[in-house]
Amino acid sequence: MINVEIIPIAMLLVQILHSVEELSTGFHKKWYFTKLSFKTFLIFEIIHNLFWSLVVFIKDFPYRSELLLFFIALMFANGVQHIVWFGFKKKYVPGLITAPIHIVLFFIFYFQFLRFI
Repeated sequence: MINVEIIPIAMLLVQILHSVEELSTGFHKKWYFTKLSFKTFLIFEIIHNLFWSLVVFIKDFPYRSELLLFFIALMFANGVQHIVWFGFKKKYVPGLITAPIHIVLFFIFYFQFLRFI
């Protein structure tokens, strides 16, 4: 059995790798929703990852439990949207390599969490 506290840490580490993958493969120029400058996307990624790092590692962060559940769901949705995007493009899309790891971690968390209910 995996400790459910480890999942957000693992997801954060995967998210940081995911950000590196996206930054290094031009996600900011290719995303279907909008195009961004590299600088804007880099600033977003830094703020995003710093915020979630605070939530994950500061035990008395306000609303931490709720935010961690949201983070886990958000990373799952992010992984799914990359796979759906790949399905439409039928070729590599930035972020595709690390996206499935978010989905796997979500299901590990989900099935571990069910044991506590």
